[in-house]
Amino acid sequence: MNYNVNKEESMTKMLALIAAIAFALMTFVGAVSAQEFSMRPKATTFAQQSGNNAAANAMFNGARDLIDDAQWIKAEQKFAQYISAYPQEKNLDQAMYWMAYSQYKLRKFNQTKDTIEKLLKTYERTQWKDDAELLLAQLPGQVKVKVDPLTVTVDPVITPAVSVKVDPVEVQVQTPEVQSRLAEAQARMAEAQAKSQERTREAQERIQERMAEAQEKFKDKFNYDFNFDFDFNGKGKGSSDDDPSEFKIVVLQALFQSDVQRGNAVATEWLRPGSTETVTCKRAALRLLARYGGKAATPTILRVAQNETDLKLRTTAISVLGSMNDDSVIDPLRDFALNSQQTEISEAAVYALSQITSERAATVLGEIAISSKPMSLRKAAISSISGRQGEAAVDALFKIYDSSQELEIRTSVISGLSNVELRKAAISAIGRRGGEQAVNELMALYASEKDDGIKEQILNSLAYSNDPKVIDMLISIVKNPQTPIERRRRIIMILAQHSSKDPRVIQLLEDLLKQ
Repeated sequence: MNYNVNKEESMTKMLALIAAIAFALMTFVGAVSAQEFSMRPKATTFAQQSGNNAAANAMFNGARDLIDDAQWIKAEQKFAQYISAYPQEKNLDQAMYWMAYSQYKLRKFNQTKDTIEKLLKTYERTQWKDDAELLLAQLPGQVKVKVDPLTVTVDPVITPAVSVKVDPVEVQVQTPEVQSRLAEAQARMAEAQAKSQERTREAQERIQERMAEAQEKFKDKFNYDFNFDFDFNGKGKGSSDDDPSEFKIVVLQALFQSDVQRGNAVATEWLRPGSTETVTCKRAALRLLARYGGKAATPTILRVAQNETDLKLRTTAISVLGSMNDDSVIDPLRDFALNSQQTEISEAAVYALSQITSERAATVLGEIAISSKPMSLRKAAISSISGRQGEAAVDALFKIYDSSQELEIRTSVISGLSNVELRKAAISAIGRRGGEQAVNELMALYASEKDDGIKEQILNSLAYSNDPKVIDMLISIVKNPQTPIERRRRIIMILAQHSSKDPRVIQLLEDLLKQ
């Protein structure tokens, strides 16, 4: 069919209309793609697993939990580990998809592309094909929406072919099939959108079914009764792999994600005095409260930390107090660390303090470092201070150094100074003090130091010491074939200048000449 166009204005209007239709189509396609991606079913541990390998399922569920928590680096590593460890599992395609998804979130676009292509090549009939292709389309440079060439035959009044381009959709006006082609393209878009919505609906239904299964067990808002069909003295009454505690924990996590207030209510009920929940469930409740409950959960966790008789449960409560980064718990943590007679309690308190970033927490860690607590605990406190940034941390370390005369504490402090120049200055100060204690500190520092420049600084400080222990140490360093040749030369010169008459040094030189 020919269109007779006698006026250039009419043709211009027609071209403008076609361009507008093409642009609208491009916008529609982009919206569909964006909607399809944003409505992706959230990864939850409710996903059904194939296979009966309990260890594999546990690893897979753990990796999926990392997706829930948006811990993309750990999720990628965990799924890669799963794929390597269990290459025969039936849900390997799903694992590959979620690994690619994690890589996408980390903006590792090349690796994402490689993983998806491997997935599609290895599992041609995977049910994750549409999701994988959609994820592939989200990669930079990968989004290409193509519309078949559309042509309209025009009266010879306008002889050149006219093209209207709207990037990334190109419409060439050459034939009279514009409307039919656009209709076909729109139908394909609608079909893709329908498939996406169907997948989303199915996933949401699966989640709702699981949630309904759990919620049916709730008696009322404040009196929950998880009366699942399980034997709490052993395995579940279902398959041999059933774990009632694990299942209840999954349900509680899902409830927190859906409604934090209701999740707080359940977790608090689990932790009340006299609760019959298992220790596993109670520990999980503490972690979930710390993760989702905010500062409102602090009193509940602190009550467990102060009053619980079960050691595992109590140490869990103490350790998660730090993850909330709340200064209001610093004094109780200080009391746990310094006054408890149980090492596990003190260690949990130091761990919690290490997670609180305030200067007050660093000050308390400094108090622990110079206390009479076990050396391992004090060194852990020093290590925590060393990992902090800023002058307050450096001041705390020097205060510990000046307050203690113990070799292990002082060497831990110097080793903990992250600034190399500060460490060099501290080592020079030790050397200037002289005496046996300074020598012992420098020797201990040399043994633990990794930086070559610092090692040279220590040697310079030891060079003028005639202590027999120093000479023995220098000789052993020279004899060690792993010692860099320049350092061996340096030590030989030190020995020749300051200990040339020592029989041990003479013997060393003779032995070296015989080699």
